[in-house]
Amino acid sequence: MVPLWLCQSHVLKNILGTLVFVAILFGVRFIIARYIRVANKEWSSQQRLRGLGYLRTITFALLLVGLVYIWAAALQGFALSLFAIALAFVVSIKETFINLNGALFRWQGHLYEIGDRIVIKGIRGDVIDVSVMGTTIMEIGVGSANHQSTGRRVTIPNSLLLEEPVYNESFLDTYYLNNLVIPIKRNENWQAARDSLLQIAKEECAPYIEQARLRIRSLERSRSLELPSVEPRISIHLPNPELIHLHLRVPCPVHLKERVEQAILSRYLTCD
Repeated sequence: MVPLWLCQSHVLKNILGTLVFVAILFGVRFIIARYIRVANKEWSSQQRLRGLGYLRTITFALLLVGLVYIWAAALQGFALSLFAIALAFVVSIKETFINLNGALFRWQGHLYEIGDRIVIKGIRGDVIDVSVMGTTIMEIGVGSANHQSTGRRVTIPNSLLLEEPVYNESFLDTYYLNNLVIPIKRNENWQAARDSLLQIAKEECAPYIEQARLRIRSLERSRSLELPSVEPRISIHLPNPELIHLHLRVPCPVHLKERVEQAILSRYLTCD
């Protein structure tokens, strides 16, 4: 026997409207997601992942808005009861709401996005997914000069964002300031080594330097900041009396940081 409440015309209308709305919404989502994955565009993997993340968030928001719009009239009579139930629900799932608060903090503070490289509580890696409950990263080896993946996927609850500082190594968006440390002995010709290393760095970064300058200027205008120069530069440090460290800083695209670093090191080690 069909329940009486199901026979009411407005309930049947809402159910039918919900089914049609959900079918259309997820059909459009499937088409757009497929286009993002297979489109023959000059998009990096980070840009595709970021697009899919945005699509997932927009779909979830539209689903909530649509369901509230369709069922608003039917829910008006239960508002008080729903409030009491919601209050008890919030108390029982406190940790969930802390994670939601962390997600809101990440969104409002623009802490990071998909494709960024972050460090939180000693965990370092590239963000591959963000949700209202947590952040998933592909772990990178310890140390700012290490770009090798450990092969491990780490999920960080958003509640941790409220307790620990978050370091974003991708502040320049599509560009990254890479730091290399070259040790040489004190009695060697460190001036020649410094000049040779700087010349190699300028040649390897030449295809990207102008775009990096434009990105820096755009960030300085939009955020009223004075950011560091992107020109390749070397600073000298003395960790002990017998050793000199040449600290090289070079700009490069995020997805090419390891390739640029290896090219510079290879040329430096083979030059006369």
